[in-house]
Amino acid sequence: MRQKRTLVSLMLAVGLCVLLAAPAMAQIPGPMPNDIYEHISRGYDLLLAGKYDAAAEQFKQATQKDMNNPFAANNLAAIEGHKGNYKTAMALMQQGLTRADLYKNKVAQTCFVAGLCNAVKPQKELGADSVIKTILQENIAKLKPKLEAMPPQPSGPPPMSPKK
Repeated sequence: MRQKRTLVSLMLAVGLCVLLAAPAMAQIPGPMPNDIYEHISRGYDLLLAGKYDAAAEQFKQATQKDMNNPFAANNLAAIEGHKGNYKTAMALMQQGLTRADLYKNKVAQTCFVAGLCNAVKPQKELGADSVIKTILQENIAKLKPKLEAMPPQPSGPPPMSPKK
């Protein structure tokens, strides 16, 4: 009877440890899954070819599978910056930066899109540190002056005064 209680207690303790560790383990992406990597790689190649809409579609498919993927977010931001959508580009880069330090993929190539942002092609090989985090930070620094130079958006038309 005592052995049975000990076994049940041990099983409960192990189960509790697994439950508590699961969220922490889920936060570490590790190697990028092949399907996500392929979308980003294809998108980068399309971006180099100047096919921005097709490239954006590939990056969007990657973000549907991994919402915070910094490679996909960065490359989408490069496209949005090229289109002059600086606020959208900044939002994408900040989203990518939220967990960028967890993505350790090395970078195979970078390209400049409209002289504003570095688009990147990740490698499957992992490094010791996050390269994409540094790239995102540099891209944010490049984009800030563009945002600050934008004229303020009007809040709407002024109220009309009633005719007398």
